[in-house]
Amino acid sequence: MTLTNRILGLTPLLLLAASCASAHEAGLDSGSGSNGSADASCGTLCDQDRDGVVDGSDQCPNTPNGVLVNHIGCSDSQLMPMLEPTFPPFGLTWVHTGDLGKAGGLTWTYTGIERKDLFHIDWIICDDPATPCGVSLDGPIDVAAESWQFSAADSDLAGGKIVFTNATHIILADATTPALAGRLTLTIVDGADLPIPFADVTTLGVNPRLGRYGAEIKGSGYKVVALAEVQDTVTPAWTPYLDYYNAAPTPVAGGEAYVSFGASFYSE
Repeated sequence: MTLTNRILGLTPLLLLAASCASAHEAGLDSGSGSNGSADASCGTLCDQDRDGVVDGSDQCPNTPNGVLVNHIGCSDSQLMPMLEPTFPPFGLTWVHTGDLGKAGGLTWTYTGIERKDLFHIDWIICDDPATPCGVSLDGPIDVAAESWQFSAADSDLAGGKIVFTNATHIILADATTPALAGRLTLTIVDGADLPIPFADVTTLGVNPRLGRYGAEIKGSGYKVVALAEVQDTVTPAWTPYLDYYNAAPTPVAGGEAYVSFGASFYSE
Protein backbone atom coordinates (compact mmCIF):
# COMPACT_ATOMS: atom_id res chain seq x y z
CA MET A 1 0.00 0.00 0.00
CA THR A 2 1.17 3.45 -0.62
CA LEU A 3 0.43 6.33 1.66
CA THR A 4 0.56 9.86 0.40
CA ASN A 5 -0.60 12.81 2.46
CA ARG A 6 -1.97 16.07 1.22
CA ILE A 7 -4.13 14.36 1.70
CA LEU A 8 -3.48 12.03 -1.23
CA GLY A 9 -5.24 9.10 0.36
CA LEU A 10 -4.54 5.40 0.63
CA THR A 11 -3.97 3.07 -2.27
CA PRO A 12 -3.45 -0.60 -1.59
CA LEU A 13 -0.04 -2.08 -1.03
CA LEU A 14 1.40 -3.91 -3.91
CA LEU A 15 1.71 -7.56 -2.99
CA LEU A 16 3.41 -10.79 -3.96
CA ALA A 17 2.96 -13.89 -6.08
CA ALA A 18 4.80 -17.10 -6.80
CA SER A 19 7.05 -17.74 -9.78
CA CYS A 20 6.51 -21.22 -11.09
CA ALA A 21 4.00 -21.72 -8.28
CA SER A 22 1.49 -19.06 -9.28
CA ALA A 23 -1.61 -20.61 -7.75
CA HIS A 24 -0.67 -22.68 -4.73
CA GLU A 25 -3.82 -24.63 -4.08
CA ALA A 26 -2.77 -27.70 -2.15
CA GLY A 27 -0.54 -28.70 0.72
CA LEU A 28 3.17 -29.46 0.42
CA ASP A 29 4.16 -32.96 -0.68
CA SER A 30 7.35 -34.71 0.31
CA GLY A 31 8.98 -36.35 -2.69
CA SER A 32 10.75 -39.65 -2.47
CA GLY A 33 12.94 -38.16 -5.11
CA SER A 34 15.05 -40.81 -6.70
CA ASN A 35 15.50 -39.01 -10.10
CA GLY A 36 16.32 -42.36 -11.66
CA SER A 37 15.05 -43.81 -14.89
CA ALA A 38 11.35 -44.61 -15.18
CA ASP A 39 9.11 -46.58 -17.50
CA ALA A 40 8.33 -44.08 -20.27
CA SER A 41 5.25 -46.03 -21.27
CA CYS A 42 3.24 -44.15 -18.63
CA GLY A 43 3.78 -40.87 -20.53
CA THR A 44 2.60 -37.76 -18.69
CA LEU A 45 1.41 -39.96 -15.83
CA CYS A 46 5.00 -40.87 -15.00
CA ASP A 47 6.64 -39.32 -11.97
CA GLN A 48 10.27 -39.48 -12.97
CA ASP A 49 11.60 -37.44 -10.07
CA ARG A 50 9.28 -39.28 -7.69
CA ASP A 51 8.12 -36.17 -5.85
CA GLY A 52 4.45 -37.18 -5.82
CA VAL A 53 3.46 -34.93 -8.77
CA VAL A 54 3.03 -36.61 -12.17
CA ASP A 55 5.17 -35.33 -15.03
CA GLY A 56 2.18 -33.87 -16.87
CA SER A 57 1.60 -31.46 -13.98
CA ASP A 58 5.19 -31.14 -12.73
CA GLN A 59 6.58 -27.69 -13.60
CA CYS A 60 9.87 -28.33 -11.81
CA PRO A 61 11.42 -31.61 -13.01
CA ASN A 62 14.36 -33.26 -11.27
CA THR A 63 13.34 -32.16 -7.80
CA PRO A 64 16.07 -33.05 -5.26
CA ASN A 65 15.58 -36.27 -3.34
CA GLY A 66 13.18 -36.21 -0.39
CA VAL A 67 12.37 -32.47 -0.30
CA LEU A 68 8.96 -30.85 0.13
CA VAL A 69 7.21 -29.75 -3.05
CA ASN A 70 4.09 -27.74 -3.79
CA HIS A 71 1.16 -28.91 -5.89
CA ILE A 72 2.99 -28.29 -9.17
CA GLY A 73 6.04 -30.24 -8.08
CA CYS A 74 8.38 -27.36 -7.18
CA SER A 75 10.59 -27.27 -4.11
CA ASP A 76 11.70 -24.13 -2.28
CA SER A 77 15.11 -24.22 -3.99
CA GLN A 78 13.50 -24.35 -7.45
CA LEU A 79 11.49 -21.15 -7.00
CA MET A 80 12.21 -17.42 -7.00
CA PRO A 81 9.99 -14.97 -5.07
CA MET A 82 7.73 -12.99 -7.37
CA LEU A 83 5.74 -9.78 -6.93
CA GLU A 84 2.04 -10.16 -6.20
CA PRO A 85 0.18 -7.91 -8.66
CA THR A 86 -3.06 -7.47 -6.72
CA PHE A 87 -4.20 -6.50 -3.25
CA PRO A 88 -5.25 -8.05 -0.99
CA PRO A 89 -3.50 -11.38 -1.60
CA PHE A 90 -3.82 -14.70 0.23
CA GLY A 91 -7.42 -13.97 1.26
CA LEU A 92 -6.17 -11.63 4.00
CA THR A 93 -8.09 -8.80 5.63
CA TRP A 94 -6.32 -5.44 5.92
CA VAL A 95 -7.33 -2.72 8.41
CA HIS A 96 -5.67 0.70 8.90
CA THR A 97 -6.06 3.09 11.82
CA GLY A 98 -4.35 6.30 12.95
CA ASP A 99 -2.31 8.81 10.95
CA LEU A 100 1.29 8.61 9.76
CA GLY A 101 1.90 12.24 10.73
CA LYS A 102 0.24 12.39 14.14
CA ALA A 103 1.07 11.09 17.62
CA GLY A 104 0.76 7.31 17.78
CA GLY A 105 1.35 6.95 14.06
CA LEU A 106 -0.43 4.73 11.57
CA THR A 107 -1.24 1.05 12.20
CA TRP A 108 -1.70 -1.52 9.44
CA THR A 109 -3.15 -4.85 10.62
CA TYR A 110 -3.19 -7.97 8.42
CA THR A 111 -5.19 -11.04 9.42
CA GLY A 112 -6.45 -14.28 7.87
CA ILE A 113 -3.50 -15.02 5.59
CA GLU A 114 -4.16 -18.31 3.77
CA ARG A 115 -0.68 -19.71 3.18
CA LYS A 116 -1.72 -22.94 1.42
CA ASP A 117 1.53 -24.37 -0.01
CA LEU A 118 3.54 -21.15 -0.13
CA PHE A 119 7.10 -21.56 1.12
CA HIS A 120 7.71 -17.85 1.89
CA ILE A 121 5.81 -14.55 2.13
CA ASP A 122 7.97 -11.40 2.22
CA TRP A 123 6.86 -7.80 2.85
CA ILE A 124 9.29 -5.37 1.15
CA ILE A 125 9.38 -1.66 2.06
CA CYS A 126 9.45 1.20 -0.51
CA ASP A 127 9.50 -1.12 -3.51
CA ASP A 128 7.41 0.82 -6.06
CA PRO A 129 9.58 2.87 -8.48
CA ALA A 130 6.55 4.98 -9.41
CA THR A 131 5.98 6.18 -5.84
CA PRO A 132 8.69 8.22 -4.09
CA CYS A 133 9.16 7.25 -0.43
CA GLY A 134 9.91 10.30 1.70
CA VAL A 135 8.52 13.33 3.51
CA SER A 136 8.45 16.92 2.30
CA LEU A 137 7.05 20.08 3.89
CA ASP A 138 7.83 22.29 0.90
CA GLY A 139 5.82 20.67 -1.88
CA PRO A 140 5.85 17.30 -3.67
CA ILE A 141 8.61 14.89 -2.68
CA ASP A 142 11.86 15.41 -4.58
CA VAL A 143 12.99 11.86 -5.38
CA ALA A 144 16.65 12.83 -5.70
CA ALA A 145 16.84 14.85 -2.48
CA GLU A 146 14.02 13.76 -0.14
CA SER A 147 13.73 9.97 -0.47
CA TRP A 148 13.99 7.87 2.72
CA GLN A 149 17.47 6.49 3.45
CA PHE A 150 18.05 3.54 5.76
CA SER A 151 19.54 4.51 9.15
CA ALA A 152 21.51 1.61 10.61
CA ALA A 153 22.31 3.59 13.76
CA ASP A 154 18.63 4.06 14.63
CA SER A 155 17.34 0.65 13.54
CA ASP A 156 17.05 -2.63 15.42
CA LEU A 157 16.42 -5.05 12.59
CA ALA A 158 16.44 -8.18 14.75
CA GLY A 159 13.97 -6.50 17.12
CA GLY A 160 11.50 -5.62 14.37
CA LYS A 161 12.33 -1.91 14.13
CA ILE A 162 13.61 -0.11 11.04
CA VAL A 163 14.27 3.61 10.67
CA PHE A 164 14.71 5.77 7.57
CA THR A 165 15.77 9.42 7.48
CA ASN A 166 15.89 12.24 4.95
CA ALA A 167 16.32 16.02 4.66
CA THR A 168 13.63 18.50 3.64
CA HIS A 169 12.48 22.11 4.16
CA ILE A 170 9.30 23.87 5.20
CA ILE A 171 7.82 26.91 3.44
CA LEU A 172 6.76 29.55 5.98
CA ALA A 173 4.43 32.51 5.57
CA ASP A 174 7.39 34.94 5.55
CA ALA A 175 8.77 33.08 2.47
CA THR A 176 11.68 31.55 4.35
CA THR A 177 12.42 27.82 3.97
CA PRO A 178 14.15 26.47 7.09
CA ALA A 179 15.86 23.09 6.78
CA LEU A 180 14.38 20.06 8.54
CA ALA A 181 15.40 16.46 9.14
CA GLY A 182 12.80 13.79 8.46
CA ARG A 183 12.41 10.34 10.02
CA LEU A 184 10.22 7.30 9.36
CA THR A 185 10.05 4.62 12.06
CA LEU A 186 8.43 1.24 11.37
CA THR A 187 7.85 -1.57 13.85
CA ILE A 188 6.45 -4.99 12.98
CA VAL A 189 5.01 -7.74 15.19
CA ASP A 190 3.28 -11.04 14.57
CA GLY A 191 -0.19 -12.12 15.70
CA ALA A 192 1.14 -12.71 19.23
CA ASP A 193 2.72 -9.21 19.34
CA LEU A 194 6.23 -10.68 19.09
CA PRO A 195 8.75 -8.77 16.92
CA ILE A 196 9.29 -9.98 13.37
CA PRO A 197 12.89 -9.35 12.27
CA PHE A 198 13.59 -6.99 9.39
CA ALA A 199 16.35 -8.00 7.00
CA ASP A 200 18.16 -6.99 3.83
CA VAL A 201 16.45 -8.36 0.72
CA THR A 202 19.54 -10.42 -0.11
CA THR A 203 19.10 -12.25 3.20
CA LEU A 204 15.44 -12.83 2.36
CA GLY A 205 16.34 -14.13 -1.09
CA VAL A 206 14.14 -11.56 -2.83
CA ASN A 207 15.09 -9.70 -5.99
CA PRO A 208 12.78 -6.67 -5.66
CA ARG A 209 12.09 -3.76 -7.96
CA LEU A 210 13.44 -1.05 -5.66
CA GLY A 211 13.09 -1.95 -1.96
CA ARG A 212 16.17 -2.96 0.01
CA TYR A 213 14.65 -4.11 3.33
CA GLY A 214 11.69 -6.17 4.41
CA ALA A 215 10.41 -8.94 6.67
CA GLU A 216 9.39 -12.56 6.15
CA ILE A 217 5.82 -13.16 7.32
CA LYS A 218 5.56 -16.67 8.74
CA GLY A 219 2.15 -16.71 10.42
CA SER A 220 -1.40 -15.89 9.40
CA GLY A 221 -1.29 -12.27 10.55
CA TYR A 222 0.93 -9.34 11.54
CA LYS A 223 0.84 -5.64 12.43
CA VAL A 224 2.94 -2.67 11.30
CA VAL A 225 3.08 0.70 13.10
CA ALA A 226 4.57 3.61 11.13
CA LEU A 227 5.34 7.17 12.28
CA ALA A 228 6.80 9.99 10.16
CA GLU A 229 8.41 12.88 12.05
CA VAL A 230 10.50 16.00 11.46
CA GLN A 231 13.11 17.82 13.52
CA ASP A 232 14.27 21.42 13.26
CA THR A 233 17.54 22.91 14.45
CA VAL A 234 15.95 25.25 17.02
CA THR A 235 14.01 22.68 19.05
CA PRO A 236 15.66 19.37 18.19
CA ALA A 237 12.83 17.18 19.47
CA TRP A 238 11.20 14.92 16.88
CA THR A 239 7.57 15.88 16.16
CA PRO A 240 5.00 14.03 13.99
CA TYR A 241 5.34 15.78 10.66
CA LEU A 242 1.69 16.83 10.26
CA ASP A 243 1.49 18.15 13.84
CA TYR A 244 4.66 20.14 13.16
CA TYR A 245 3.38 21.52 9.86
CA ASN A 246 -0.03 22.53 11.21
CA ALA A 247 1.56 24.35 14.18
CA ALA A 248 3.99 26.28 11.98
CA PRO A 249 3.21 29.70 10.43
CA THR A 250 2.69 28.34 6.92
CA PRO A 251 0.87 30.03 4.02
CA VAL A 252 -1.72 27.25 3.63
CA ALA A 253 -2.62 24.81 6.40
CA GLY A 254 -1.61 21.29 5.30
CA GLY A 255 -1.19 22.48 1.73
CA GLU A 256 2.48 21.72 1.12
CA ALA A 257 2.99 18.69 3.38
CA TYR A 258 3.58 15.42 1.54
CA VAL A 259 4.57 12.01 2.82
CA SER A 260 4.76 8.62 1.20
CA PHE A 261 5.85 5.08 1.95
CA GLY A 262 4.58 1.74 0.79
CA ALA A 263 5.37 -1.93 0.69
CA SER A 264 5.05 -4.90 -1.66
CA PHE A 265 4.41 -8.57 -1.07
CA TYR A 266 6.61 -11.22 -2.67
CA SER A 267 6.09 -14.95 -2.34
CA GLU A 268 7.14 -18.36 -3.59
